[in-house]
Amino acid sequence: MTMQRVPSRIAHTLSLVKRDRHLIGYSTGNFGKNLLLSSFDVTLLFLLTDFLGIAPGHVSCLMLIVFFGDLVFDLGAGFLASYAQNMGTGYRRIIALGTVPCAAAFALIYSLPLLGLKDIAVIAPIILFFRATYAIIDVPHNSLLTRVATDSRARGRASGYRFVFSSAASLVIATVLVPFMETASQHDMPGRLATLGMVGGLLFCIAMLFAAWSSKIDGPANQRQVPTSARIVFLPRPDRLFAAIAVIALVTGFAMPAFSRMILYIATYVLKQPAFAGHVLLALTLGQLPGAVMWIFLIRFYDKTTLLAVSHAVAACGIFFFSMVGAHQSLLIGFAVIIGVGFAGVFMLPWGILADIVDFAEFRHRVRRETAAFASILVILKAGAAASVATIGWTLGRLGYVAGAEQPELVLTGMKILAFGVPILGALIAIVTLQRMAVSHQLHARIVRAIKARRSRD
Repeated sequence: MTMQRVPSRIAHTLSLVKRDRHLIGYSTGNFGKNLLLSSFDVTLLFLLTDFLGIAPGHVSCLMLIVFFGDLVFDLGAGFLASYAQNMGTGYRRIIALGTVPCAAAFALIYSLPLLGLKDIAVIAPIILFFRATYAIIDVPHNSLLTRVATDSRARGRASGYRFVFSSAASLVIATVLVPFMETASQHDMPGRLATLGMVGGLLFCIAMLFAAWSSKIDGPANQRQVPTSARIVFLPRPDRLFAAIAVIALVTGFAMPAFSRMILYIATYVLKQPAFAGHVLLALTLGQLPGAVMWIFLIRFYDKTTLLAVSHAVAACGIFFFSMVGAHQSLLIGFAVIIGVGFAGVFMLPWGILADIVDFAEFRHRVRRETAAFASILVILKAGAAASVATIGWTLGRLGYVAGAEQPELVLTGMKILAFGVPILGALIAIVTLQRMAVSHQLHARIVRAIKARRSRD
């Protein structure tokens, strides 16, 4: 009997993938987006200091400007996407129109050494233009999740597919981009760096244009007939569910990535094995891929809020045991994989929940502010990430951290609290918050039917 069930399950999985092909096509955009944004985040500091010789202090000021620019760009992109959608342009056309300028800006950044541009007054506008064009694509692509699927489970699967493509881009960055950058730096080859930027931009264009082309709008449930003044807005309506997802976003941006941000410090000063940090990060990534597949499968049977709470619990348990096993490398790698499984749900599931919350908000307030909702959550995520980095730097400085030196016990304890205590506390806050979020698959289906009935009457 068991052997007979295996082919049927495989056939069901293949049928599901075939049915979800437009969701998978939509999700390929996350490969392009993550390829550009993560490449930018991982290599920009090295590019500016080592290739262009810009002082670290000037780079820090530039990054502060970029951070505040992101806040404006995301909210502005939400307004622009809302206006364009209201005028009949549609999210997919915005993505298609913004793809080439964004790719060109990315390629130009990596061509700076070849062009000999080292004036920060020239570099800053180029970087800000890249971030602005990226926001113009990012907000409508995220908002498109509400339109390519109206079913709560389908949105959860789409969130999983998005995460799989994002993880694939992370693997490309870890295995190709970083070694490529190191080689180009050691041999002073700015031409190869420019080629890297152009190839990355080309891959981005292919992924985003394919995502825009293959994103099928899911029927009449996504036809919005609401007043223009209610739709062209910067911020979502104040709402209990949105406040809850905002807390989840803050935890996701601030607390959970603290483990990854601190792992180099933990490996260097606590474990005394600096090279081991790379192995841990690779194990995290390898754990995220099967983790994403597992959470996608479980969405068939459980609500996304329940799975997100379980994801936080898995990640918190993995981090706790990671902190307790000392320097046993095999156990550390094993628990890092478990953390990666938890992180897959932590980082993928909130987007599907947010898409459902947009429907709940429309039902309650009779207006739909999906672009404002997604733009606001992006701002919270980025602000949380920036605050996390600032908190780590400030805490280590106050405790007396000195780079490259033997650290006192107080500093080592602080590192452990930042790496392990902060994400565990964040996971507990998320779990408590999720217990009060009533956005089940069944309730969402009722809300969607009620919205359809209201529109038919109107």
